[in-house]
Amino acid sequence: MRSREVSVQSEGLLRKMVKSAGAFIWVVSILTGPVLAAAPATVKVGTVIPLTGAMASGGKDVRAGYEIALKHINDAGGVFVKEFGKRIPLELVMVDDESDAVKTATRMDKLFSVDQVVAYLGGFSSDLNVVGMSTAEKNKVPWIGVTIAVEAMFKKGFRNVFAPFPMSSDQVGSFFDLLESVPKDLRPRKLAHLELQVDWGKECGVHLKELAKQKGYSVVVDQKYSPPTKDFSSLILDMKSAGAEVVFSVPTPPQSILIVKQMKELNYPPKVTCFIRGPDLSTYGDALGKDANYVISGLGWDESMPYPGNEKLVKDYFARHPDIKTIGKPVGSAYTSVQVLANAIERAGTLDREKIRDAIASTNMMTVSGQMRFRENGTAIMKHGFLQWMDGKSNLVWPKEIAKSQFLLAPPWEKR
Repeated sequence: MRSREVSVQSEGLLRKMVKSAGAFIWVVSILTGPVLAAAPATVKVGTVIPLTGAMASGGKDVRAGYEIALKHINDAGGVFVKEFGKRIPLELVMVDDESDAVKTATRMDKLFSVDQVVAYLGGFSSDLNVVGMSTAEKNKVPWIGVTIAVEAMFKKGFRNVFAPFPMSSDQVGSFFDLLESVPKDLRPRKLAHLELQVDWGKECGVHLKELAKQKGYSVVVDQKYSPPTKDFSSLILDMKSAGAEVVFSVPTPPQSILIVKQMKELNYPPKVTCFIRGPDLSTYGDALGKDANYVISGLGWDESMPYPGNEKLVKDYFARHPDIKTIGKPVGSAYTSVQVLANAIERAGTLDREKIRDAIASTNMMTVSGQMRFRENGTAIMKHGFLQWMDGKSNLVWPKEIAKSQFLLAPPWEKR
């Protein structure tokens, strides 16, 4: 019986100790706040970018935008994550896909399974980004990408993909707005459409022909070409023979240079040459010299935009690249993507991917590309602009309210 009494007394004492310990922890938590989980050394973000291959020139611009944005955020201490009660630096895990869509997918899978990134940032070009979007959705990792304009991908019911970048309908619609800004007696109305045989090219073609019909323009040439095409002479002669005054296309960056060179060789001088992709890159003026004059291209960002933080971005870019005269437009768009992601992580207060995804969806913030919000399908609600090359520099000519130069129709080659 004695041992039984001792056992009962010991049990009672243990309970009192547990109660006391619980009370102590409760008092400490009241005085000092809840005990926080151990924070990771960095917040890992993954990106697969074409740094070699056909899309490398654009990939390098995207990379520059990401790196400058990360530097600005990390110089300020990183992103504040409430879950850990502190700022944590962002770490960009970057891989080259060599402009190969198959490698885009496999290398994104590695970023997910091995590197365990909390989010993806996109690569360069719609052609590669459509693969990246599908991979991100499969892995249920939030993806923010620019230089993606194919709207069809955003009609698949994907939950995890977002694009702070103009879509094909934005680009084509704004192109007609730009044409409509030309006085009626000077306005060119005969259009040539060269359709690149990828989803984005086909989608732009649908919008172009629909709007041309609505607005009273004639599509006098409607020809197709593939991504490997290098000889455009037959297409150019068709446009010349039809008297096309305007050329619209979405070529690969190398093709955007070849077409202009071959138009000059065949003495075909359209009044408007609009390539949505290619002339937006920092290398375009160097590749063509004065032959780049008057070529226009679409953009989601420009170095002259009057938005907060843009001046610092431009200053830091030129400090890194003093030999470059004009900044490729993907630089600022890529910077915008990082701004959106960092803002979402801070609002989510956690590194949980699903909560970060929800925070991205509710974005409403000012970026270097202007005010940014997203539709339910992940596409951006933002303005679309155009630049025009002149004397080795690309100049913002649209939208009118923030344009820095007047949109000019091109004269014959001998007068350029």
